[in-house]
Amino acid sequence: MKLIDKIKNWFSGKPAAETASQPQVRETAKIKRTCKGCGKTFSIDPSWEFIPNYCKECKQKFAREKEEKQRAGSRRQIRRKCRNCGKFFTFPNTLPHYPNYCSNCRKAHQAAMKEKYGRPVNRKTKQDAGNR
Repeated sequence: MKLIDKIKNWFSGKPAAETASQPQVRETAKIKRTCKGCGKTFSIDPSWEFIPNYCKECKQKFAREKEEKQRAGSRRQIRRKCRNCGKFFTFPNTLPHYPNYCSNCRKAHQAAMKEKYGRPVNRKTKQDAGNR
């Protein structure tokens, strides 16, 4: 808008169109889906690579049911693929938590976490503190 047009609008009492000064907020439209398990409506982001058929709660319920089925019955070995190295490993179905990593990868991960987040070594002993 030119300066002269702004002055004319100001004196005429008409509000000036100030679309340039106020940025328009554009929201991404979320897609609404209905869960095939419970019928609940949930929203998904269109940028996702796939469109889920079940809500988050139903997926968690399915995972719990699958693990309970694996635990049921007699004692046996369960075979899984390690998420880190891709090798297969076995463990008994009596464990309270099923591992996702083989024992070697688990040990390496724990050592890395101790090194990163472990407590610093305190070089002073109780005897040195008592001699002060």
